[in-house]
Amino acid sequence: MRNFMLSLPAMALFAFPVSANPSQEDVDAARSECRDAFLARDAEAYMDAAASMIAWGALQNPEWTREVELCLAFADAIEGANLETARERAAALAGEGDPMVATEAPASPAELPEADTRLADYLTRLQADGADIDAVVREIAADQTFAPSPSPERDALEAAVTAYVRPIPAAQAERNLVAYQALARIDPEDQTYRDRVARYEQAIEAEREQLQRAARALEGRLVRTTAEFDGSSWARHPSSPRYQDIRNYVTLYLLESGTGQQSMELFFNYTSRSGWLFVESASINIDGETIRAPVGQWFRDNDTEIWEFASLRGDAAVSLARRIAEADRAVVRFNGQQFYDDYVVSDGDKRVMREMLAIWDVISAE
Repeated sequence: MRNFMLSLPAMALFAFPVSANPSQEDVDAARSECRDAFLARDAEAYMDAAASMIAWGALQNPEWTREVELCLAFADAIEGANLETARERAAALAGEGDPMVATEAPASPAELPEADTRLADYLTRLQADGADIDAVVREIAADQTFAPSPSPERDALEAAVTAYVRPIPAAQAERNLVAYQALARIDPEDQTYRDRVARYEQAIEAEREQLQRAARALEGRLVRTTAEFDGSSWARHPSSPRYQDIRNYVTLYLLESGTGQQSMELFFNYTSRSGWLFVESASINIDGETIRAPVGQWFRDNDTEIWEFASLRGDAAVSLARRIAEADRAVVRFNGQQFYDDYVVSDGDKRVMREMLAIWDVISAE
């Protein structure tokens, strides 16, 4: 979210006393010209539209003043647009040497009103090539003071977010909730958006309660191994692999020290019957984003098969496990000395991690 103070050139209209009150038709026409120039990224057309507005001078109608401020805020998003040039064109429109023009000193920066450029900023970012739409929508949803007035630009932003949310499956309640929260910010008068926000909030809460009940029941079914000498233990989900030499996998274990301190361990395991990979690192592609797994040393063992493994613990383990468990597609690449091997994390492994995370959430809240 950005909230800029306009520069002196950007607010040059305040150097013009009221030269002529525009009509509603003048305002509508200039607003359309400004919007069309912004959408087309036409710097010359934009500066002409801005000049027309600046030439009006200080307006008495606050709604019209906001239209002018919104148009001038688009300058940062249009390559080649220059508000100083627009001011010069406005001076020409008002008439050089006219006693009605610029007889007062420009307002100091401290006296200039703050223009809200968020609508233009959000719209520009959503329309940009390679836009991170998820991030922009989350930002809008979290922006509690964002309440744009009705305008074609607001309609364009609403349409962009609607196009984003429409294909999201209903089962993805969190993403739907954030998207409809954003739409409710953009158009708070639309009851449909508020109803959908309430519906997804209820669905998420019901799912959370169900998961917590399942987690409490599952905790007693974990398969535990306890060390004889110090009393420490590790526990695995009953559906996680019992032996390391069965297959590739990634899973979560619940660890407990001899003093009762608990933590989570994210465990990566590579298995082969054809030979050593000599794994040196692992990368994970999570829904198209590749990150390096921040694990420690890789260990190796073998009998008729070989297995190589590494892990990480604590908050980093929990955070990364959540991303993997909630991903549509997650691929672990085991990077060896010469070759690599990929493992597409199965739905079963992701379910195990989600349920282990639910147990951890219950434990952490106690």
